[in-house]
Amino acid sequence: MIGLGFMGSRWARAVHEHPAARLAVVSDIREDRGKQWAEETGATYVKDPLEAAADIHVEGVAVCTPEHLHVATALSALAADKALMVEKPLAHTVKGAERIRDRAAERDLPVLVGHILRFEPRYSAIRRSVEAGEIGAVQAIRSERIGLVSDQEILQGRTSIALYYGVHEFDLARWYAGEVERIFAVSSSGVLTARGYEVEDLYSATLSFVQGAHGTAMVGWSLPTATPGWGMASFTVIGEEAALRVVQGDLGFLKVTREGPIYEDVHYSPEVGGRLFGALGIEVDHFIRCIEGTTVPLCNAADGTEAVRVSLAMEQSARTHQPVTLTPG
Repeated sequence: MIGLGFMGSRWARAVHEHPAARLAVVSDIREDRGKQWAEETGATYVKDPLEAAADIHVEGVAVCTPEHLHVATALSALAADKALMVEKPLAHTVKGAERIRDRAAERDLPVLVGHILRFEPRYSAIRRSVEAGEIGAVQAIRSERIGLVSDQEILQGRTSIALYYGVHEFDLARWYAGEVERIFAVSSSGVLTARGYEVEDLYSATLSFVQGAHGTAMVGWSLPTATPGWGMASFTVIGEEAALRVVQGDLGFLKVTREGPIYEDVHYSPEVGGRLFGALGIEVDHFIRCIEGTTVPLCNAADGTEAVRVSLAMEQSARTHQPVTLTPG
């Protein structure tokens, strides 16, 4: 496990709790945090992420560092013939994502990109219906994923909307409607710059797909901190014969204290019977089966690369005020 931050710590716990896996090596630049995880799980702590990724005692490597550190660590793991999981986004540049994709293909190694929404049962149900032909040909998609101003309390302006939220939406868009052919986007800013973060607030994008569908996506992180459900998120797919929709806002669980409502995770990594389950648990189990060779990654390095490509094209379009035509590399 490389990186023990917000997602890495959850991955580490879920792997440690899994009956078919053992957490063998943990790595984090914060030595005290890494050693604490090692002591609690029986793993070995290795400070250098490149050394940890190539450790002879591991069969699979999970990279959960900040995105600008993904490429070197991922390539180190692949050079050592390890199965690989990389948290989304696969990389912070298209070129970096392509390097991981191409190296994995050269060495015939499985790479799972951690697009957790593919493992969330509601979004997976959309895919099954589309794949089964239940809605006819996909005509259009519509999505939104708008987080909170308080996201920056953790992120501190270190990443972009495109790489943090955009890759989620565009990965789902490709999963449901096929390859994106063209994107046009506009953006707005001011809410976060007023708080000292030099990042945009919102993007709105229109998309055209190779197979004929079209759609819209709104992504951002400028909603008030008190917004219920950690923000607003939904995804709609309209077919020739039916429509499908996920609305993420209502958690279906209410906890109210003297200080007001508390939003507790009941979908992505909830604790049940002392173990983490939910979409994360499904994703971790899937990666373990990828290591065993009993399945192939549901979201592979090629998928992760295209999500980065579309997301950064959105930024380019908003910056240049021109549509961008995409050509998969």
